[in-house]
Amino acid sequence: MFFRIAIASAITLGVLSQNSWADAETDALRQQIKALEAKLDAIESRQAAQKPQPAQIVATSPAPVISASPATPALAARVDALEQKDASEPTVSYGNGQGLTITSPNKDFQLRMSAYFQADDHTFLSDSNPSSNTDQFFIRSARPIFEAKLYDQFSARLMLDFGNGQTTLLDAYGDYNADDAFNLRVGKFKDPIGIERWQSEQNILFVERGMTTNLVPYRDNGVQLYGNIIPHVLEYQLALTNGAPDQVNSTNSTDDDQNVTARIFAHPFHDADMKVIQGVGIGIAGSYGNHNGSVSNPELTSGYVTPAQSKFFTYLAGGTAATTAYASGQQWRLDPQATYYNGPFSMISEYVLEEQDVRLGNTKKGLENNAWEAIMTYVLTGEDARFDGVIPRNNFDPKHDAWGAFELAGRFSALHIDDSAFPVFASLAASAKAAQETTLGGTWYMNPNIKLNLDFALTQFDGGALNNGDRPTEKAVLTRAQVKF
Repeated sequence: MFFRIAIASAITLGVLSQNSWADAETDALRQQIKALEAKLDAIESRQAAQKPQPAQIVATSPAPVISASPATPALAARVDALEQKDASEPTVSYGNGQGLTITSPNKDFQLRMSAYFQADDHTFLSDSNPSSNTDQFFIRSARPIFEAKLYDQFSARLMLDFGNGQTTLLDAYGDYNADDAFNLRVGKFKDPIGIERWQSEQNILFVERGMTTNLVPYRDNGVQLYGNIIPHVLEYQLALTNGAPDQVNSTNSTDDDQNVTARIFAHPFHDADMKVIQGVGIGIAGSYGNHNGSVSNPELTSGYVTPAQSKFFTYLAGGTAATTAYASGQQWRLDPQATYYNGPFSMISEYVLEEQDVRLGNTKKGLENNAWEAIMTYVLTGEDARFDGVIPRNNFDPKHDAWGAFELAGRFSALHIDDSAFPVFASLAASAKAAQETTLGGTWYMNPNIKLNLDFALTQFDGGALNNGDRPTEKAVLTRAQVKF
């Protein structure tokens, strides 16, 4: 019996010494206590069968009688005390690629802090633009992220970027989360158009995005309604923003007009019995606005780029009324898009059609540009392909013959500029009329925090050189090491 008392006392002291502030830990302690007491009961039963049960041990001093009664009530009291302590202290968790999370005792407030950076290398095997294409290592992105929950229905997000030697504000918005179907966002955020642009920078399948992202904005300021009309089946976004030009991370507006952007996306077979069609996703997005720039603020794209980030098209910007093109009227975009996921296989595709009224001097024209892309991927190690990134079944650990997850991907995309853009609004000798790219790549997901990319990107051009010639084909090897924490 003394053996039981000693063990129970040791457990109690162990519980007291723990700096526990998670419900999971107290539950684990309860389970351990029950298991130990079961073992003690079995030992005492065997002892009772071998010899007479010893009498209770009573102290001769004024100390209380110590009996062989189970220690569970005392231990339970200790655990209850720990639970009460938990209720008065914040909880902290870290790991699983989710960053550091601090939650208030009453669960009303939560702060999550995370970050990631991308260390890239661009190596050009043949330069389409030798004056600007440089073989180099550089930090493409370095982004601290702060996300907060404020009571049950409010949340906020702040994300900065220190990549490329610059400081940029990317996300700065607050949300009112009424329910699944109705949420309101105010601040700076991604416009809900462009399926590859919609994918987080952390989870894109290649080192850089394809041609279709040239025809959609980067980020903009405004308000947005969004939600899931049918959870997991039908979602929508409706935004009113300043109207950022193509490829532009807007900071402010230089005219009085705004853009309306809408997107609806469905997984119509999410609950179907046939697994092969459950991963079908189809949607459409569009935007409309009127924008009137000037010679000093053209309100046009700063340029369309290849996957190696070299510019192949720019509007004329000579600095005078006779040599500078600028936005002058309506702009609209239409973007049908689709995704498909089935186990380790995935497909993503979209088509973007854009019309932009452009003026140079006394000449005004509605230019119609378009781009398309198709992406296919396959996870060699068998994990599910996911829009928000593959999760390795086994993290990289060579000592235990674990190597993470490997995904192969291919992308084909093209962008065509309206023929009417030349030679009035753009130079045939400096800007290509079209570009087609083929990118083959592989991603190694070492664990949820670390991944490596290796891509080969080939881009061919129509026009863009002197004497109506074609700009030389661009061949580039792009690599990336991404770490998030």
